[in-house]
Amino acid sequence: MDNLTKVLISLFLIIIAAGIILAGINFIAVDEFLDDGYAEQEVTVWGNETLDAFVSESESHEDHFVFSYIPRDPNASIDCYLTYEFKQDGNTLESADKKLYERVMASDPIVLEFPRVEGSEYELDVRIEDANGFILHKSGMKVYPQTHGNESEM
Repeated sequence: MDNLTKVLISLFLIIIAAGIILAGINFIAVDEFLDDGYAEQEVTVWGNETLDAFVSESESHEDHFVFSYIPRDPNASIDCYLTYEFKQDGNTLESADKKLYERVMASDPIVLEFPRVEGSEYELDVRIEDANGFILHKSGMKVYPQTHGNESEM
């Protein structure tokens, strides 16, 4: 065997070994995700891109809040499960666990409305999943009385 053939065979084996190692790392990550219940972790696709299939919009009125969750793809029709908890001054006013929404579209988004009382602090945590349990959207928001600032987290 000449040196060129040996080099080509060595490169081929290195590429195969690298592929096996990467596949093993990916399998371990998926296995940990499924077995250890990382349901609160963001699901990533193709590197650092998050799988956030919804855009959230909020409206604050004098006596109520309106929160809308709109599919990012204007042509999408999504069946999903909504889990949320809405709190006023630390007390849960309303919540749902995996409430089914069928055929959610940009023209027919998920809309949540809650009452608002001046001087109260509010908190809303939302998670939207598909039928397989993959997180399509996750967000949290706190609304403080006017004497404080407001914050929102993804």
